[in-house]
Amino acid sequence: MAARFCAFCGQPVLPNARFCPSCGAAVGGAPPPVGPPPGAPPTLNFVPGTTYPPYTTAYPAGRIAPAFGGADRLALLNVRLAAILGLVGVVLTFAWVFVTPAITAFTGVTTTSSGSVITIDLSAFYLLAALVGVSFVLVLIQLFYYRQAFRTLAQTDRRFSTPSSLTLLALVALAIITLILIGLFVLIYQAFVCAGSSGAIGSNCIDAAQVLGLVVLLGITAIVLLVGYIGLLIGIWRLGTRYDESMFKIGAVFQIFPLLNIVGLILIVLAAQSARSKLGPETSPLQFG
Repeated sequence: MAARFCAFCGQPVLPNARFCPSCGAAVGGAPPPVGPPPGAPPTLNFVPGTTYPPYTTAYPAGRIAPAFGGADRLALLNVRLAAILGLVGVVLTFAWVFVTPAITAFTGVTTTSSGSVITIDLSAFYLLAALVGVSFVLVLIQLFYYRQAFRTLAQTDRRFSTPSSLTLLALVALAIITLILIGLFVLIYQAFVCAGSSGAIGSNCIDAAQVLGLVVLLGITAIVLLVGYIGLLIGIWRLGTRYDESMFKIGAVFQIFPLLNIVGLILIVLAAQSARSKLGPETSPLQFG
């Protein structure tokens, strides 16, 4: 029997075959339909002269959808720790209210022919110095945690770059203030040693020029600390914008007022916890908290 060949592709066909095994054409019939292979994407047909609407994103113009992840959880954990330390610091500040009157009650200044004489109750003075020291350490750690939070977020959100830098400025300024206060404490301690067992500090036992210089330096550094603290409040406000938590913003405002700062710290703790819960379950390989 003579060999058969497909009239469309030229490939050999079995004698009893009705379709070509190569191109699928019917032997002796019409050619197979021409079209896209199976699984190919559909052909887009554009009609000339037709106006198509522009592509719209899922977010408003000018805004980029934030990408939350492990860095956000770490930042919010640091913010919560900082606010808790702030609450402890407020408690110690209230303790000053009870210690300071004890110092003023046993403090007096008298003027003699040899100069002014100052008497201070040492036990109350040492207690106040301890409370101030612990409070400053807590505030230093608090600023450190805030700075770590802003620094972590600044890697993906440039809005936190300035708060990160200003919070670092506040941290350095507070460290300098701590050293200045230690210097003042040393001068007062040396004056007590000079006074002897009487406890009365005369003008010859303390260098007024040194004390005045430290006080002036303390005032200048306090201004720098104020600028850094404003940056801290801006960072807390921007936390509210990033995570859509109004409690962050209210807490930042309350931090300005001395009697309401404790309420502000509580709101910041609650806002940090609420924002972390919104992030959903951990999906990052880094597990925080």
